[in-house]
Amino acid sequence: MSISNVKVAELLKEVRWPCDLSEEFKQTVVQTGMILTRQQGYYHLTSDLTNDGLFYLLEGSVIISIRTSDFDHFTYKLLGKGDFLYYGKLMDYRLQESINAEFLQDSTFLKVTDSNFVDLTKTQPEIYKLMFSVLKQNTLPLVQKGVLNQKFSIPIKVAFALLDVASKQVDINGAMPMLTITQQQLANLADITRPRVNAALKEFESQGLVEIVRGKIYLLNVPGINDILVSANLTFYSPSIR
Repeated sequence: MSISNVKVAELLKEVRWPCDLSEEFKQTVVQTGMILTRQQGYYHLTSDLTNDGLFYLLEGSVIISIRTSDFDHFTYKLLGKGDFLYYGKLMDYRLQESINAEFLQDSTFLKVTDSNFVDLTKTQPEIYKLMFSVLKQNTLPLVQKGVLNQKFSIPIKVAFALLDVASKQVDINGAMPMLTITQQQLANLADITRPRVNAALKEFESQGLVEIVRGKIYLLNVPGINDILVSANLTFYSPSIR
């Protein structure tokens, strides 16, 4: 379904582009796209071209799980409002034949199908500037995460994951941050086991940093959780709550 001119104008103001781009190019990208919604839950995305493409999250949050080439491990990437993701054949950037998406919240996103995205390369050279910026935006935090997993303690990993989720889900405005995420999903993001996440959360709870109520995680002391990351060298990405 095509996007109306009124909605295109709204999206042009709303989308946070990762680099400087001409207004004409931005309008072309948005007009080529479609607005889709997904309810909270798990989705398997196949390599069919109807699923490939450029995605921009307008509302909600999602964990993307990508299988490594040796089929032995999954890499997890958290996306929230204002994040781009590209998955497709342009620049040979299909990491695997399929990826999985766990929508932590009901979500709305702008999507440009891969066939349309590739067609834009014939008339819109700025597409490569956008691609480079999107891939850089998504890859550098994963590089940092690889270093984090090797160097840092479990409390640092869990504190980072908590703040990362909060940065994607929470707009404080005076309210106590409450995270919509399971301990298993948190464990996937931190790349540790669920029992270790549970132990770290209990320790944080005893320190007055968090409160766990009926499966929900409330962040009672965000500065205190931030203090845990002081010793970490977060070169590329440091989560912060808007």
